[in-house]
Amino acid sequence: MNVPSSGTPKVSVCVITYNQEPYIAQCLQSLVDQVTDFEFEVIVGEDCSTDGTRAVVREYAERYPHIIRPIYQEKNIGAGVHNFLTVHGAARGEYIAHVDGDDYALPGKLQAQADVLDADPGCNIVFHRMLLLYQDGRLEEGPLLNAPDVASLRFDRGDIIQFMAIGPHSSKMYRKSHRDYPRPPGFDVTDYFANVEQVGDGYARFTGHENLGVYRIMGNGIAAGGVRPRKALADTFVHFTARFPRYRLQANTAALTYLVADLKNRRPTWRLFLGAWLRTFHPLSPVCLLRSLGFINKLKKSH
Repeated sequence: MNVPSSGTPKVSVCVITYNQEPYIAQCLQSLVDQVTDFEFEVIVGEDCSTDGTRAVVREYAERYPHIIRPIYQEKNIGAGVHNFLTVHGAARGEYIAHVDGDDYALPGKLQAQADVLDADPGCNIVFHRMLLLYQDGRLEEGPLLNAPDVASLRFDRGDIIQFMAIGPHSSKMYRKSHRDYPRPPGFDVTDYFANVEQVGDGYARFTGHENLGVYRIMGNGIAAGGVRPRKALADTFVHFTARFPRYRLQANTAALTYLVADLKNRRPTWRLFLGAWLRTFHPLSPVCLLRSLGFINKLKKSH
């Protein structure tokens, strides 16, 4: 467990949960069991669940009052933006980690990530390898996370804009100094949006080759998403083109990637990405996409 309280934790772990009664205990236990040479806190945003999730969170908060800080929403405010921002906004640590309530950590997670941020001032976001857990009990690793050079990879803002799913959401730790960023009105923001903003002028990287968490896959694979999140992505590509014009090519390539994927899979949302591609147009995006297909294919099973 973490060291005795000194008043201010070095790391804040933000957990978002809603109707995850079968999983939340494993998530929280995996965090309070972390062994570190610094103090950490676990902030749990319980979004007015209709199952027994809140009771489990309350039990853990009472059992570990020096670690767990619960935030009980009085009504469901939505995990995608509002609960996420509430919980991360309450973080007191120098570094902030995120874990979804249906995922869980493996031993050494917090220490390994904090050590990277301590030692590498250019790194503003650090991810780690994660195992994928399917409903039938299978555990497997994504191809990118098996890359022999994963520890040496560096992803700047342009890389994150283009490739989007660089690291699993529940493997993220970032500097609190990069937490706050301007959020545009009129459309939902995602963890992708946060990664682009929070990486700043530095880069994101992986801790190394060790698996430090488990990402739970619901069903037979990761859902492609509905209309609303895909509209948010299309809007985000246009927004980042205006906000970061030097990365116009990367934003346009991301829009083209989704356009091609939607056309291939006959999704009606292809029109959203056609519009985004035209609004962010760069003549070299087809070439950029072709050159990056190998890396994109590695990312498919990683998240």
